Amino acid sequence: MSRGMFSSFIDNDIYKQSEKEWIVELERYHKYWYDLVVNPSEVADYFDTRKLIVDYLRRIKKQVEKNLEKRFVYFICSRTKIRFNISKKPFYNPITKTVKIHVLIGKDEERKTISCKFFDFHENKFLRPKIELTDKYITFTDSRGDITTASIHDFLEEANISLGIDSKVEYVGYTKNPHTRPTNGAHTGLSDVLYKIADENRDSLIYFNVFKVITRAISSDSMLNFTIANAMTDEVNVELEGKLIEKCFIFYFDSINQSRNKNKELLELKKSLHKISAENKINSIHVCYEFEEPNEYGLFSSSKVPPQLGHIFTVKKTEEDVEITNGSEIFESVAK
Repeated sequence: MSRGMFSSFIDNDIYKQSEKEWIVELERYHKYWYDLVVNPSEVADYFDTRKLIVDYLRRIKKQVEKNLEKRFVYFICSRTKIRFNISKKPFYNPITKTVKIHVLIGKDEERKTISCKFFDFHENKFLRPKIELTDKYITFTDSRGDITTASIHDFLEEANISLGIDSKVEYVGYTKNPHTRPTNGAHTGLSDVLYKIADENRDSLIYFNVFKVITRAISSDSMLNFTIANAMTDEVNVELEGKLIEKCFIFYFDSINQSRNKNKELLELKKSLHKISAENKINSIHVCYEFEEPNEYGLFSSSKVPPQLGHIFTVKKTEEDVEITNGSEIFESVAK
């Protein structure tokens, strides 16, 4: 499918005269640990994690371009530092089939024990894998000799382990090329944020998000309602769509690390909201950011927003300003 394949739809007179609003929801996300880019060969000389990440993001970009092209809105997040405790070996309980693994949390290295099970879908049973640990990676070998290596963050997310840790959004941006930004380190603002996070002894995670944007139009005269994906009409082009979503999240999370360009960003948001209001009669944007399957790596916060699994808010243009409020009448009505 190509973006704008139903572009003729926006020429419908009833649709053009209808009052509209955007409904923005997370379609999918891709996460990686920035340390894997900075230190790409820590696992083994032949295991270049940076190349694996860049190649993966390049493939994701191609997939998105083939299917209703969109822009990636990314979050640079910090999380409390966590490492495997390699001084204590994993313990397997043959009765419960549970493996206990020890971790160290924060700069004070608080000790905690996590429990997990390893399930073999081919043999349809829980396994006792051979486990090897470094402080950042876990490698396990199953009964067939197959070897799997994962970073501590990927492992914890996949195992859905909860440790009471949230991802603090430090920076919001958007890009067409996730494989080059921020992995190439060319952006000064991003480099500053990443440096500050590392200096605070926290881990840096990058979340690349793709959103579905639905335009809902209501015609009070004809009593007709329209609901259609913006990517299918390209009523608002892909660049402006990406910038609008980026700006909405910048001012929702309101990170102190992005205060340097706040006035410029606000001016751009005002202009963009005025443009889609004047040209397309789109007067509000309703946003819901939440993982389809909740886990602790979807627990987001910022310097202004408390940790929560779901972030729902509404952005509207007023006469002179921009209004951002928590909650949304649209998502609240759906929940009911």
